[in-house]
Amino acid sequence: MTLTKEFLEVLIIEDDPGDYTLVKDYLEESFENLSYHHSFNYKNAEVLLNSDFKFDFIFLDLTLPDVSGKPLIKKVIDLAGRSPVIILTGSLNLDFCIESLKLGVSDYLFKDELNPNTLFKSINYTIQKQKQRLNIIASEKKYSDLFHLSPVAMFVYNIDTLKFLDANSAALELFEYDTEEFLSMHLQQILFSKEKDDFLDALKETSHKNKYSFKDYFLYKKKSGDEIKAEIIVKTIDFQNQKAMLVVANDITERLNHFEALSEQNKKLEEIAWEHSHEMRSPASKILGIIELLNTDSTSKDEQKFLIKEIEKTVKELDDVIRSVSKKAKQIKPKK
Repeated sequence: MTLTKEFLEVLIIEDDPGDYTLVKDYLEESFENLSYHHSFNYKNAEVLLNSDFKFDFIFLDLTLPDVSGKPLIKKVIDLAGRSPVIILTGSLNLDFCIESLKLGVSDYLFKDELNPNTLFKSINYTIQKQKQRLNIIASEKKYSDLFHLSPVAMFVYNIDTLKFLDANSAALELFEYDTEEFLSMHLQQILFSKEKDDFLDALKETSHKNKYSFKDYFLYKKKSGDEIKAEIIVKTIDFQNQKAMLVVANDITERLNHFEALSEQNKKLEEIAWEHSHEMRSPASKILGIIELLNTDSTSKDEQKFLIKEIEKTVKELDDVIRSVSKKAKQIKPKK
């Protein structure tokens, strides 16, 4: 059997010296870099598990002088942290084996069937299982950080009950609730009545789909009753073994209000332009007619002087109209 060069820190919790020696010998046949720690009872094991040692594996006999069975497993699992625990037992009890695995045990080995090969396979299986577990933990932490530290409001609710399951700080700040308040509520409590039917109809059409997302914007309600216009992205997810919806809500209230104000301003400017357009056309047409007369050879000097004065008078009229338009335009300001 190929020996591994990886260094392993091992704790063997076993009250039988013969079984301890057997496990130790089997390990040495498969692994060349080992550091052993041995406990004959739970009390001594507790001291080691609370020390600075970081064990790669913990082998645990189920019948120790001071603690045994399920209470022993729970105590060791609680202290083991990320160190995998492999059970060594002399009794064949399938139900208890399954129950032990549910408690967090990595593997369950029978002493009568133990040999170097089964021990080697169990350790390699546990190493791979532990790597996957740590990768999952790291991945969950990464996405948890992305969720909770995001500056954009996000919340999760149960598809069937519409009850909130989680919310990040940005969402709590946006809706003006604390965590306990928000997680005691359901989706309909942050929707205005006029928005509920539209939103829930959209959910009914899509809740049967395993994966779905849509983008839209709705009116939401703060704790104070104030209105929020939020652009949302909704996506189905699995959250703590529940079918849920993740909502990413981008507050666009200020942006939409600004657009509405600009639209209103442009409308008023169009009204002003339409109102004064005829007032500007009349003097403009008069000026063009006078210029046409001045370009003819038939006008006398006295007529030319008269026409020039008429141009001056008409320009002043046109200037008055322009000043009036400018004054009215300045009075139109977007609402804040």
